[in-house]
Amino acid sequence: MSSSLTRSRSSRRSVVKGGAALGGLGLLSARGSAFAQDASPSASPAGEAPVSVVAERASGEVRMAGSGDAIGQEITAAQLAGFAAKYPNITVTYENIPAEYLVQIQTAIAAGNAADVFFVQNEFAQDFMSRDVLLPIDDYMAEDGITADMYYTPLVNAYTWQGALYGLPKDWSPIGAVYDPAAFESAGIEMPTTWDELRTALQALKDATGQTALALDPNFDRFVIFMYQAGGNTTNEDVTEITLGSPEVTQALEYFYGLYTDGLSATSVDIGAGWPGDAFVQGLTSMVFEGNWMFPTLNDQAPDKEFAVAELPSGPAGPGTPAFTQAYSIFSGSQNPDAAWVLTNYLTSVDGVREMMPYGLALPALPALEGEFLELFPERAPYLAAGEYATSVQYGPGGQTFATDANAVLQSLFAGQIDVTEAQAQLVTAAENNITLN
Repeated sequence: MSSSLTRSRSSRRSVVKGGAALGGLGLLSARGSAFAQDASPSASPAGEAPVSVVAERASGEVRMAGSGDAIGQEITAAQLAGFAAKYPNITVTYENIPAEYLVQIQTAIAAGNAADVFFVQNEFAQDFMSRDVLLPIDDYMAEDGITADMYYTPLVNAYTWQGALYGLPKDWSPIGAVYDPAAFESAGIEMPTTWDELRTALQALKDATGQTALALDPNFDRFVIFMYQAGGNTTNEDVTEITLGSPEVTQALEYFYGLYTDGLSATSVDIGAGWPGDAFVQGLTSMVFEGNWMFPTLNDQAPDKEFAVAELPSGPAGPGTPAFTQAYSIFSGSQNPDAAWVLTNYLTSVDGVREMMPYGLALPALPALEGEFLELFPERAPYLAAGEYATSVQYGPGGQTFATDANAVLQSLFAGQIDVTEAQAQLVTAAENNITLN
């Protein structure tokens, strides 16, 4: 069940990451007439939405691009069927990009023939927004009564650039803790809530089971867990300064690497697994820090395995976790921006998101749907709780290359080729070489 925009199995799980709802194979077509869904937390999700002002004038054809597999196709078909029932004046053609999504979509943008609507991954959103290839949607939102506070704040922040909004999140996942309650009970411990408690718990689990208890790979999108919990980040909020040289990042690197050198965490390769979730499924480790994609994996591969879920332990700066999301964004060169907005609005509305929730592939980006989601998946409450403090992962303009280089630095660190001081210096250099500051 690969997601639209693939992450490696040792990072953002390629099997069903937060954006799998945009999946689909081949071309899908839909027709329908439009209205905007009021998704505010105070609104009744079951209530009728007001008619969209934009939808009353929108018509014609819209191209939508994404990528996915059979499960994604099923979800996309359901969403577009709902769109078809409401918006008969708009025809949507869905174009599947089966591989190298970022490369293909950026090639299409450069050629000026990108789809009207396509999804943008949060880590690299600033790459797109800073190059003016996405359409600001603030005016459309105001016209249809859609406000940013209808969505979890960290998710909207990922698509805000220099005061304008360039996309609406369609779903999301934080990183949470999934653990074996029997192993914890046998070790006489409870789920840790701080960094110090985590080290103590991991040692107790190792003593009780003879196994390294935490599977954690040396990837930058896992290191950010500890970086955020220590109060650090890749850049400052305005993207005017690289902040990877800060004491907070030093503290995070020392803790992250210290778990590994002290034998309290192990990589997937060390354990003999394909990715950390695979290690947990096989019973090779007692705990993993992974996203919502863990649950369909458990259901498919270990349906009888007992597990528990918790928020991540807090760090020196308090609770923290990365938020991974994708937004539907509109190409700035769209020839039919009105219809593209109507589609974007629907897909991120209560009606559109509700179609994907039963699949359990990702969390709804709308607080208005929390209750409905938890009725379906009550064990995932700790994941939704992270919506109040999660940080959307952002690497700045040029972040795609930086992420690749940062992963290589961390892998060198874990291989013992460099120490923490040199790793931090190399991370700073990678950021300075690749990230374009404002």
